[in-house]
Amino acid sequence: MIFAADTEERTLHVFPDSLTAASYCDGLDAEGMLFWDDRGQPLEPEFDVPNRHGLFTSKSGVYHLVPATSADLAPLAEVLDEVRQVVGEIPYNTIAGVQQYLRSPPP
Repeated sequence: MIFAADTEERTLHVFPDSLTAASYCDGLDAEGMLFWDDRGQPLEPEFDVPNRHGLFTSKSGVYHLVPATSADLAPLAEVLDEVRQVVGEIPYNTIAGVQQYLRSPPP
């Protein structure tokens, strides 16, 4: 499971895997999002093909998610109180559902 937070909208998206997350969040979107793995540990996008920003256009790059190297990124459990909305499949469509999942992640 991958969790992705849109920091502007304060919406947490719950995806079944990193491939689904990357198909929903293109490279341009990924620049402004926070990601966590199925245990709620921070991830960050590592770009294989960087985003390109021009004067009038931008082109999305290609990335994959890796464990975050920054100590500034908090585990998901610590930032859930800032989330306004959760988008995911039942039962992971509420903050309580995500909290329950994080308390008993898969082996």
